[in-house]
Amino acid sequence: MRFVLFTAALATAACSSTKLPPGCTSADSQAFPTFQACFDEHTQMESFTPARAIEICCIDHPIGSAALVLPFVAATATSARADHHDTSSHDAPSEDEPRYGTFGGSVALVAASYQTQYYGGDYEGAIVGGSWAYRRFSVGASLGSYRLLKNGLEQFGIGDAVANAQATIVATRDARVGVVVALSLPTAAYMSGLGMDHAMAMPAAYGAWKHGRVALAATFGYSRALVSVADVAQHDHGPWPLVEPMNMSELTWSGSGEVALGRGVRCGARLLGGIPIGAMPGHERVVAAARVAWATGRVDTTAELQGGVVGDPFSIRGVVSTALRF
Repeated sequence: MRFVLFTAALATAACSSTKLPPGCTSADSQAFPTFQACFDEHTQMESFTPARAIEICCIDHPIGSAALVLPFVAATATSARADHHDTSSHDAPSEDEPRYGTFGGSVALVAASYQTQYYGGDYEGAIVGGSWAYRRFSVGASLGSYRLLKNGLEQFGIGDAVANAQATIVATRDARVGVVVALSLPTAAYMSGLGMDHAMAMPAAYGAWKHGRVALAATFGYSRALVSVADVAQHDHGPWPLVEPMNMSELTWSGSGEVALGRGVRCGARLLGGIPIGAMPGHERVVAAARVAWATGRVDTTAELQGGVVGDPFSIRGVVSTALRF
């Protein structure tokens, strides 16, 4: 709970204008909150001349509000998997983007309390991930490790491993539309509450739009356990798994909004959920979240406070994550 309260304090406390230099365009590459941050990166860390650094920042990098889509899409495309860990989402490139791949790494710390029909307690975890992106495509994978208190019994273990691939189909100056396909593998111990106990296929479509300091995004998808209906038709253990609840067959959705406040800081909110469909048992869920994020150079950090609104996914949850591109 101390971690959750710390996350809430960060989100509340954080919630000047940054503009492109004359002649600069917004192409997809590494995003920087200010032109100065981009200039310093290329002159001090990569030893480019000032003239060359200015040229690179103007042509190849989103600056200020133009940089908003990159972390914003990453924050919204994940709802296709009931907010499962994702590390691959990225903005769409332009024709001027350098033709080489970009690697990324991330770590997220999560803490929550929950109370369902059958189980109650809390959990903490750390989720690590890696990704590789090239132009309009990216792939990634992630895995979480948790400490779970379930009805007074404490246990430790890993969650389900998640692999994903994403492609941007349509890209304009202010909008992105694409698809993401994810697959989770049952690497968690059976019936531990740390995993689905089945492999899951989770395709979804996403879209993002920005104008000035404001960005909006939405996702819609379908998730299904890769098992027969007969195997699970009578198997209803409430929201499951306890650390990342979702249904064995469901429609997923999300809507998000963010505002750039300046100096690399962004604030926003999102609403996401799942609707069970088909013959498999399930429970509708809705989660509301408030977030604050800040970017500096190659690092993007986000603190988010989430609350379960429908379906008892959890009572309250805090997430602090940091992603690095290199």
